[in-house]
Amino acid sequence: MVGRLSRPRRQRGVAYFWALLMVLCITLGLGKLLDNAAISDQRAREGELLYVGNLYRDAIRQYSESTPAGARPYPDRLDDLLRDPRYPVVRRYLRRPYPDPFTGRAFEPVSAPGGGIMGVRSTSSKRPLKLAGFRDDQAAFATASTYRQWEFSYVPKEARLPVK
Repeated sequence: MVGRLSRPRRQRGVAYFWALLMVLCITLGLGKLLDNAAISDQRAREGELLYVGNLYRDAIRQYSESTPAGARPYPDRLDDLLRDPRYPVVRRYLRRPYPDPFTGRAFEPVSAPGGGIMGVRSTSSKRPLKLAGFRDDQAAFATASTYRQWEFSYVPKEARLPVK
């Protein structure tokens, strides 16, 4: 019979240790990958929120600038941006009602002091990732602690207070 070569006892279990170490490394790598994917998804939703919010703000601006003399400059409902009820011909300032990218629901309207809707905001209480690099009219977004504080409002130039 052929004799078996025996290994020293102290080397047993080393392969098991290396297998556990590899499983640990793979788990940590996947965890980091998923974390990066979640942050990337939030950044994409942030960009979409800025885009859609600006669409609403521009639609309210167009609605306000096309207001006949003596009428209130802001829409009563957000649906008025889809079809302006003040004119007999169809006037559209938005193609469709866009949902909030974070909640999937409709935006919350921001009421104007004299009545009507002067803007929209998200209902999300998530903390923003973007803290700088905003446009001049969105400079207040840099100090916001939640997306709910990002208000996309239109104020006509004649109604703005002078800067000292």
